[in-house]
Amino acid sequence: MNYQDLLKAINIGPRDPGGCTPPVVEAARAGGEDAHLLVNAIHGWEIRNKRKAGPGDEAEILAVRDQLVANMGATRSKAAD
Repeated sequence: MNYQDLLKAINIGPRDPGGCTPPVVEAARAGGEDAHLLVNAIHGWEIRNKRKAGPGDEAEILAVRDQLVANMGATRSKAAD
């Protein structure tokens, strides 16, 4: 599920920035691990910016997702040591 599709899916119903509603949960579950990471990135971005993400915010949110992935890799690497 790409950013635009996920954004549409999580905003089917009303929600506050960073809010987790049934459509958010359904979209994250349906999209697998990539969607989970993207939902987490969207929520983090929305909480920091105090507004819901839109189509024009994609690059920033994908950067947040990439940082989440990098942090997870670093954590896994430390755990393996």
